[in-house]
Amino acid sequence: MLDFEISEKYKLMDDEELIILYRNGIQDAFTALSVRYIYVIKNKAAEFTGTAVEYDDLLQEGLIGLDNAVKSFDKNGGASFRTFAGVCIRNRIISAVRKANSSLNAINVEAVPLSEQTDAPSSPITEPERAVDAVERMGEIYREIREKLSELERNVLSLYLDGKSYEEIAGSLGITVKGCNNAMQRVRKKLKFLK
Repeated sequence: MLDFEISEKYKLMDDEELIILYRNGIQDAFTALSVRYIYVIKNKAAEFTGTAVEYDDLLQEGLIGLDNAVKSFDKNGGASFRTFAGVCIRNRIISAVRKANSSLNAINVEAVPLSEQTDAPSSPITEPERAVDAVERMGEIYREIREKLSELERNVLSLYLDGKSYEEIAGSLGITVKGCNNAMQRVRKKLKFLK
């Protein structure tokens, strides 16, 4: 297990201050936000246990949803970051479940409420150890991405995770669609351990 501590200065900052720091490349700011929002992620993930996606994968998707929220939040949009992040996290999890279900030719996951899922927990998960484990795992993933991927591969992955097509990614980065596809193939090989 990693030695995982959040600096006291990050604990005292509000969400918007942490968002600005993370957008300026301070990874610890996202770690602080992850710790702060892990219970939201776990609650959203708990709604979809018993689906085609394993719980740990739901947590990963939730953390990616939080990352997307941090990158795209606009304080002038009318919603608080907490509300916006909750929507982004849930949407990311739903998208992952739908994708898994479609590959299994399953029925839309939203048709099965939590109360009808036989192996779903009766209450949201709140064990601090599991929350810290999930955040530590996300930290490991970010470190692996930084260490194993080139700048181009990180950019392609980031845009891909934002839902962009290969054509859109290629246009944004000024590369060919073939170059984008090749970069994603390298990403998949280098990050094979994530699956």
